Amino acid sequence: MINLELTQKLINDFNNNGFLILDKFLDTEYLDQLRSRFEPLFKGVFETGVEPDEWNWKFEKDPNDVTRQICNAWKADNLIRNFVCHEIVGKFCSQLMSWKGARLIQDNILWKPPGGKTLGYHQDAAYDDWIIPQTMVTCWMSLDNTSKSTGTLEFVKGSHLWELQPPKGEFHSPTDYKEQLNIFAEKNKKKIDIVYVEVPAGGVSFHHGYTWHGSGVNTSEEHRRAIVAHCVPADAKFHPTNEGGTAKIYKKYKQKNSDLLDEKFFPLLWKDKTN
Repeated sequence: MINLELTQKLINDFNNNGFLILDKFLDTEYLDQLRSRFEPLFKGVFETGVEPDEWNWKFEKDPNDVTRQICNAWKADNLIRNFVCHEIVGKFCSQLMSWKGARLIQDNILWKPPGGKTLGYHQDAAYDDWIIPQTMVTCWMSLDNTSKSTGTLEFVKGSHLWELQPPKGEFHSPTDYKEQLNIFAEKNKKKIDIVYVEVPAGGVSFHHGYTWHGSGVNTSEEHRRAIVAHCVPADAKFHPTNEGGTAKIYKKYKQKNSDLLDEKFFPLLWKDKTN
């Protein structure tokens, strides 16, 4: 990571808009190395011998025109781990959300090839009703230059102030990827202000867990790859009863007679030592 500090203006921008774009975040010397990890991972070559929790696209088995996703690649690849578990990720997420610390709840590696299809509009925190408090922030680190033509991230400005809606509709490759957003906005009389963000290779996007976002088709000839860290407060715990969203995958890590998030599966990234 580059040497960078968040100013109060940047924090204010995040609080006003529900997202923040920084053009420089990753050391560019690592970009080629990170990109080179994608093909082996999606082919099932796991450096550590540990399989990720979710592996949603496999070579020669799934269509080539979908957005490819692996969740918790940090368990399978040490270089990915070094970035998604970096203390700067945790520090920035904590500062943006006014937390005393942050831990990783899940990572993604995302690969949208030329012709790659849509991802439906959603709110990240909606998938984590099995966590208390049900909140998060996402750090989306870009390995390629992104634009509207590459199917970049699209945010609804200010939607982090809207209420949380349980996940509905198709997530991967829906025909109308804005359908759930439009239904929610009409029902709740919300104005939709979409921002198509351009993040250069080595840049980063942070967004609030309530912020509505999705992405369109990659109509370019360029690949769009990113590594993503989803973070929650350091003191987050398992909900005693909720089983929605991704609970069927991750609640298996709950220890008997404890509601604490186990460090082995949900690493602590940063904690404020001044208090």
